[in-house]
This record gives sequence, structure tokens and C-alpha cells, in this order.
Amino acid sequence: MALAAAAGGRSTLAVVAAILCVVVSIGGLLVFESTVRRDHVDRHTTPKLLSDSYVRIPRLPGRD
Repeated sequence: MALAAAAGGRSTLAVVAAILCVVVSIGGLLVFESTVRRDHVDRHTTPKLLSDSYVRIPRLPGRD
């Protein structure tokens, strides 16, 4: 949308669309990163494409 608005000569709309694109991109990255961090805290294995369940990694003796 930002490129189309810029090509059409609507600079204000291009800036608004570009800012919206950046906000959505950063929001998506934050959601992804928080999911990965939570999986590591819960000791989940890395998800595989065709697997729909998590296998807990056993805790090592002496670690919390």
C-alpha cells in the first residue's frame, strides 16, 4: 500500500501505510520471540513442521 500510495503521489498516505507496515512487522516479531522464549523456559523441544506435540526435555540433575 505504501508503494502504491507513493507512486500515486499521495505522500501522507504512503507514510501512514509505511508506519503501519513497520508496526505490524515489529508486533509479529515480538509475538514470535516471546513464544520462542516461553518454549525455552518451559524446556520444550524445537517444534518440527510435521509434529503437533511437544516433548519435554528432561531436567538435568542439580539444575532448576
